[in-house]
Amino acid sequence: MDQQKRPRAREKRVVDEAKTVEKKGEGLGTGPVNNTGNYEDRRQQEAQRPSGQTHHPQQTPQNFNPFGQTQQRPHQTQQGFNPFGQNQQRPQQSQQGFNPFGQTQQRPQQRPQQSQDPFAARPASTGAQKQYHSGVKQNGSNTQRSGSTSGGGSKLILIVIALVVLLGGGKLSGLFGGGEVSSLTGQTGQTETSASTAQQSGGGLGLGNLLNSFLGSSGSSAYDLSTILGGSGSPSVSSGSIASLFSGSQSQPQYFTSSSDDNSDSPDESVAKGAREKYTVIKGNSKDTVTVLLYMCGTDLESQQGIATSDLKEMANATIGKNVNLIVYTGGCKRWRNNVISSSVNQVYRISDGKFECVVENAGNSSMVNPETLASFIQFGNENYPANRMFLILWDHGGGSVSGYGYDEKVGRNQSMSLAAINTALKKGGVKFDFIGFDACLMATVENGLMLDKYADYMIASEETEPGVGWYYTNWLTQLSKNTSMPTIQIGKLIADDFVAVCDRQCRGQGTTLSVVDLAELSATVPDKIKDFGAGTNELIQNKEYKQVANARTKTREFAQHSQIDQIDLVHFAKNMNTSEGKALAKALQNAVKYNKSGGNITNAYGLSIYFPYKQTRKVTQMVSTYQAIGMDEEYTRCIQEFASLQVSGQVSSGTQLSSYGYTQNATPDLLSSLLGQGSTSSSYSFGGLEELLGGMYGSSGSGSTGSILDLFIGRTMTANKAAEYIMENHFDKSLLRWKNGTITLPKEQWDLVVTVRKNLYLDDGGGFLDLGCDNDFGLSDDGLTLIDNFDGTWLAINRQPVAYYYMDTIEEGDNYVISGYVPAILNGEQVKLILQFDSERPYGYVAGAQKVYKGDESDTQAKTLISVGAGDTVQFICDYFDYDGNYRDTYCIGDPITLTKETEIANVPLAADRSKYRITYSLTDIYNQNHWTPAAQ
Repeated sequence: MDQQKRPRAREKRVVDEAKTVEKKGEGLGTGPVNNTGNYEDRRQQEAQRPSGQTHHPQQTPQNFNPFGQTQQRPHQTQQGFNPFGQNQQRPQQSQQGFNPFGQTQQRPQQRPQQSQDPFAARPASTGAQKQYHSGVKQNGSNTQRSGSTSGGGSKLILIVIALVVLLGGGKLSGLFGGGEVSSLTGQTGQTETSASTAQQSGGGLGLGNLLNSFLGSSGSSAYDLSTILGGSGSPSVSSGSIASLFSGSQSQPQYFTSSSDDNSDSPDESVAKGAREKYTVIKGNSKDTVTVLLYMCGTDLESQQGIATSDLKEMANATIGKNVNLIVYTGGCKRWRNNVISSSVNQVYRISDGKFECVVENAGNSSMVNPETLASFIQFGNENYPANRMFLILWDHGGGSVSGYGYDEKVGRNQSMSLAAINTALKKGGVKFDFIGFDACLMATVENGLMLDKYADYMIASEETEPGVGWYYTNWLTQLSKNTSMPTIQIGKLIADDFVAVCDRQCRGQGTTLSVVDLAELSATVPDKIKDFGAGTNELIQNKEYKQVANARTKTREFAQHSQIDQIDLVHFAKNMNTSEGKALAKALQNAVKYNKSGGNITNAYGLSIYFPYKQTRKVTQMVSTYQAIGMDEEYTRCIQEFASLQVSGQVSSGTQLSSYGYTQNATPDLLSSLLGQGSTSSSYSFGGLEELLGGMYGSSGSGSTGSILDLFIGRTMTANKAAEYIMENHFDKSLLRWKNGTITLPKEQWDLVVTVRKNLYLDDGGGFLDLGCDNDFGLSDDGLTLIDNFDGTWLAINRQPVAYYYMDTIEEGDNYVISGYVPAILNGEQVKLILQFDSERPYGYVAGAQKVYKGDESDTQAKTLISVGAGDTVQFICDYFDYDGNYRDTYCIGDPITLTKETEIANVPLAADRSKYRITYSLTDIYNQNHWTPAAQ
């Protein structure tokens, strides 16, 4: 590893005072913090393991995957049904629309009698959860609005007085310096624009709605007056993107420049030869009719954070014309943070000019991750609101190609709608869409796009996890209503530009991506290129060039790294491969991505990702089944199987037990011996021994599915003989990991097998080891051949409490960089990962937010938000504990809970004077993603 390939480490600020590190109380029983929610599942699956499974008892697990095995998603048990009940007719004129931001009629059993604001938060019950907002908190009080008349009245009087003073007795429009009103309301980070003069009803903001935004409950409003009234005047927006609103000094700095070939500057409206005709024929001259079907599974994004309510406000603030129908299906949520939508049954609403018309009062209780539910909604929308342009937007969590779309918190049990299930729903829905969009994480994948081609002309989706604010709806819906013939690519550009602009301002530290993909061109040009790329990559593996593929994979932009779902940018990967097939594939993909926008700390995101195994190869069998269901190319399928099988072979050859592969059960003997000062296990290889060891794995090719990791080897081209040959020539010799005067020197050919180096810290408390995490801070000689122990006796702390910190990633471009890591914790009673970031503007770091940790029976998809962390929040740090036999015992609290103030200090602190209690080891990860620990540094 030469210095040029070494990633930048964070700058350290050391303070003198530190709190002690010790485990507190009883174990939490959560399972390892690197494998939270899956430890019990591992024990259950171990008990159910087939008796005939190949096992090598003589092999002790030398290394372990700290993220472990996750629970397999159970088959959905619900049968097909009509989620809209028994022949329920669409309500006619008797079902009056209402303005959810002004005076409304009461709906019994839906809203409290005393509430005049249907988007006010429901009264808190004994089981109510604390409200969080995505982005940075505006203050530390976190106080909810009082529901009493006196409290609300007093606040209203103050606001009215403030408005009178500010306006000088003039018109409301004078507040913003013009005849049109531009307003900021709703969830933190969500900017809303009105295209007309403020009015009490209709699509305008109105005085009542403006006050509602000022006085909104904590469940739906996070902007304060200073945000809304800041500056000499707010610009009005009548067309185009709202990005111009965010050109002020408060905007998040753009650290990284876009590539010149990623279609980030202007849309590419060309069409490749051979692409099919578009399903949607646009009439032009605003003669087109449009129906937008929005499938909103509210889930915990709404029940805990009010994000769906915020987006509904954005929709209500749009000026929607008579030729546009916005139809929203709601459900999947235990508690809607407004007084309009039912939490007990699914419903359908039509939103127009600030009015919500409930067109299906009771659509049943069907799971929103059941494809039958989505299919029935599509059929309903098409039958009742026909249009020549049909749009479909899926709103919720997303899990990419591995897990698909959706998390219905009323169902749980780790269910989601896989790509195959989405395919089933769209096929049964029977509609050809102008575009299908995902206001959800990670859904801009090649696999998804190729599947969607049969049902839509364009896909609009994100490669990365989405910040909680999600899409900004007001502007593009308003502009579409002004011109219903607007080209789809231009609509997508509006959505992408607004999304990134809002997120860059309000969601500091969170990367954003959104791309517009021409599915007709994708399906016409990319499959053959993927086939060639898969075949060429597989040929490299067969010809003993696995290292080239592994190095290209490790250098490629990866998404949702904290979850290790193995989803990477395909253009970046193809370029890193530097093969003729890779170059051709990259070109075809970039031509199919017609517009691509990214913000925050994102680089090398070209618009489409793909699954390529490396971190969790146990998902390969699941993905092979998905590929078969959606018709993915077999050459690419074989490629990932060959890559994963050789990777597993390399790991097993180093000592990982097949019977515990992919699980975090024990510390490895390598790690344990390093912690106990016993030195590294000797590494001895013989060709005959390796071939015999691997023979049982590769020999399973004719035995059919085993339901285990052995399925990777079924039908593989590579033989045990060839695998043994390659591993003999390319294996890391851990016997060389010996300290001499604080250094370890390795031959260059050994460093060429090393992908990453991490510094690991453990505390010996007299009964076992507390795992305090890892950092990428290590010393390296100028020639890149000598590892230098540079431990200075300090470790990362938050408010002087040393914590378990896990480094994740470094992104850098010149002098600009972003370094990311996480700290396991309990935030206000909920288990999370605190996301820390260190960048060129704030080198000593800040808390970007917190990611909720889902248990194994909850969700395998990703929430499109980070919980904000700020003043008033209570944080309890936690860490894993191992006994001296290397067994994971439990996860414990470390230190006492702390209540955060306005400023959160992140700094290194000195550890206990007794250095012997601490063990510093360095883990070197090889091309097979196998960790090798040095002896403990003295």
